[in-house]
Amino acid sequence: MKRRHFIKGLLGTGLITAGSCAFRVPLLSSAHATPLGSPVLIVIFQRGGCDGLNVTIPYGDPDYYALRPLAPTSIGIPAPGQGEFSAIDLTDHFGINNGLFGLHPSMASLLPIYNAQNMAILPTVHYPSPSHSHFSSQRYIESGVSKADFPGTDIDQQNGWLNRHLQAKINFPLRAIGYGNKLTQALRGNTPVQSFSSINAFNLGLSGINRQTLINDAGAIYNELPSPLNSYRELVHQSGQTLFGNLDAITAIDTNTYTVENGALYPSNRFGRNLKEIAQMIKHPNIGLEIVTIDAGGYDTHSNQGAGEPTGRLSKKLQEFSTGIAALTTDLGTRMDNVIILTMSEFGRTAKANASKGTDHGNAASWFVIGNKIQGGIYMRDQEPGGGWPGLADTNLYRGRYLASTVDYRDIFGDILNKHLAHDTSQFGTLLPGHNYNPLNLII
Repeated sequence: MKRRHFIKGLLGTGLITAGSCAFRVPLLSSAHATPLGSPVLIVIFQRGGCDGLNVTIPYGDPDYYALRPLAPTSIGIPAPGQGEFSAIDLTDHFGINNGLFGLHPSMASLLPIYNAQNMAILPTVHYPSPSHSHFSSQRYIESGVSKADFPGTDIDQQNGWLNRHLQAKINFPLRAIGYGNKLTQALRGNTPVQSFSSINAFNLGLSGINRQTLINDAGAIYNELPSPLNSYRELVHQSGQTLFGNLDAITAIDTNTYTVENGALYPSNRFGRNLKEIAQMIKHPNIGLEIVTIDAGGYDTHSNQGAGEPTGRLSKKLQEFSTGIAALTTDLGTRMDNVIILTMSEFGRTAKANASKGTDHGNAASWFVIGNKIQGGIYMRDQEPGGGWPGLADTNLYRGRYLASTVDYRDIFGDILNKHLAHDTSQFGTLLPGHNYNPLNLII
């Protein structure tokens, strides 16, 4: 293989690092089965700013319909049982706020998970001193830091919150993968992590025989100890180890022969295919997957957003999102005992619909946490005794336009880091810098 072709293929794999550390990934020992009961975290980012008020619909708040009249006049979704494409009623398993919330009608596939109390819904998630920029909000959230705590900080210099997890657990077997054309900010940092668009695309542009030859030849080089005298040489060595270790492991997966379990039906699109591959990697005896991120874009609905009808722009995205997650949980079955799915968006949308029957950049968003060890229900912080839902009256809206936030997203991260990924809270000064962790108790 010509050197320039190899370098071009290497750059195309999405292997991203920043800085250097003493972490080494032995080529073949990194490809191993995940020990029984080991945790897996799947993070799904709904990019574009998903309209939480039409995901977790506060039909019991009369101001919702004042701000969003029913279709076709606007984008309001009817209360449960109030006509075609009405909200799906949600019983609050904690016994409060009954008759307040419904789920978007396109999300019916998630209702059995919620009713089994394996899904937590958090309709008021954001961070202090919020930005309405897609780029900035995504960067703050995925870095696990707040604009209020780090004013003026170059957010691109922050390690991602999941990479900090990997750094803190360097003595344990781990495997982290990012799905996408570039590595998500959450996985960027000192620990090398791979990203790709699909398993079959991760091949350096080589045929099977040539790829295995490269793995064998280059792997022997990268299994040698690097020179400790040059940090950049050490960094290149770590990156090479990760690349060829991952390439060696992924080569063993045949997506064409994979058979789903429990009658799972994945949507026939990229999102569905990616989730199906994730299930296959979780089940595979020679992968050892622990962390995976996946993007779901298309939520920037400034116009013609639609209400509850299945042809609406938001409806189509939410159906893809919901059916994909439902298929993944069905396919994994009892493996969901050790898997948590976290879904997030950089912000919600304006409380009031705009003149184009859409919504603009907002504040609090709806996040979901799914898994068999999740204590399901609807979670909000009390703003005052007896409170919880901040309300949509003019006097309750943040800056007069936006749903107020009651849950800091870093408390969700904290619950997962502590109860699922086994970090002691004494480590949170590094894992969640600048944040005073306040548990939500999402995980049993």
